[in-house]
Amino acid sequence: MTGLILLDLPDHDSVVAGDSGQVDRLVGLADLMVWVLDPQKYADAAVHRRYLVPLAGHSDVIAVVLNQADRLSAGQAEDCVTDLRRLLDSEDLNDVQVLMTSALTGGGVDDLRKLLIQAVSARRAASARLSADVDAIVTRLRPYAADPAESAGPAEEGAARTVPEDTVNLLVEAFCGAAGVSAVGESLQSARELRALDYVGWPVGWLAERVTGHDPARKVRLGKIWEELRSVTAGPSGAQQAEIDNALTAVADQVALPLPRPWSQTVRSAARSMAREIPGALGTAMGESLPVENETAGWWRIIGAWQGLLLGCVIVGVAWLGVIVAFGVFHAARHIPSRLFDDVSLLPWICVMIAAILLLGWLTASGCMNLVRVAAEREQQRVEAAMRSRLAMVASEMVVTPIEHELFEYDRFVEDLRVAAGHS
Repeated sequence: MTGLILLDLPDHDSVVAGDSGQVDRLVGLADLMVWVLDPQKYADAAVHRRYLVPLAGHSDVIAVVLNQADRLSAGQAEDCVTDLRRLLDSEDLNDVQVLMTSALTGGGVDDLRKLLIQAVSARRAASARLSADVDAIVTRLRPYAADPAESAGPAEEGAARTVPEDTVNLLVEAFCGAAGVSAVGESLQSARELRALDYVGWPVGWLAERVTGHDPARKVRLGKIWEELRSVTAGPSGAQQAEIDNALTAVADQVALPLPRPWSQTVRSAARSMAREIPGALGTAMGESLPVENETAGWWRIIGAWQGLLLGCVIVGVAWLGVIVAFGVFHAARHIPSRLFDDVSLLPWICVMIAAILLLGWLTASGCMNLVRVAAEREQQRVEAAMRSRLAMVASEMVVTPIEHELFEYDRFVEDLRVAAGHS
């Protein structure tokens, strides 16, 4: 009876707290339940109704031992066994074995021993068959994993297998290149600078652009830039899509290379499982990172008002020159209301004043445009960082997470195979 574990359970009618609960729990765990009854209480309704009847479907692993046979005559013993058999049959416990024993004289104990030996042997045979089956399964599955007998893999160390950080960074950079993050940042910077010229630029320069015909071209350029920026929401296409495919292939190859088949194939499939949705997701992420179109800073308007004031001064100065030339040089009128309008000696000073105002306006425009460029560069950096962050989230959700799910399944497979190899 090597391997026998014999548990003597409390009586079913025990009044000790917790005993009945232990009986209920262990009844469902035993391979063979031996109910030891006596001639006085073998028909106790409690034991039949509470335990034996509910186990009618498992009658082949139940045995009833009628003890204290030494207290009965041969006829009484036969009557008790017959009545007990009748009760069991009426409760659909037809396969339950009934033994008559005497703990005092040892009668029937050999039959009980044989019953226990049969149960242990059957359990041992079943365990041997299961062990052989597990060995066969481990042998068949071993080529699909690292040797489970040699290493438990990352699961044993408490760390899950993940996509290397360098590989993730390369994937994000590839997505940024395909989506044109740098180009979008540069276009945004150009758009901000062109927009700022309408406010902080020197109005004289506007007039020069209008005379030369460059102002409409600047407006058209600004419109095209914002049209291109809005188009990024459609996502990469053409050559950019090819860059995405190449990046997915490179990531899948790096992660799947150390894995045996079919896990290397499932990792590659996981890496490309959402390839069609990636361009649209990249476009959405890029669009959400763009700032408000044609947004203006508050100080631009202040500088614009200042430049308008300077331009007004220039206009007044030019008009003043014209008046002095007309009245002081050509004597267009005899009666002049003030010497300020015909004093030719003021002409050089007015010219100097106009030149100074023009210089001040140009310096104001140049200085403010330098500030605009610095602010535009900072905005470009912020927007590019936001785009990279959002594209990294896309890469994580649509590529890295599916791959790591497959790696988790592989680690679990290796760990389960190791456990099976160690316990078979």
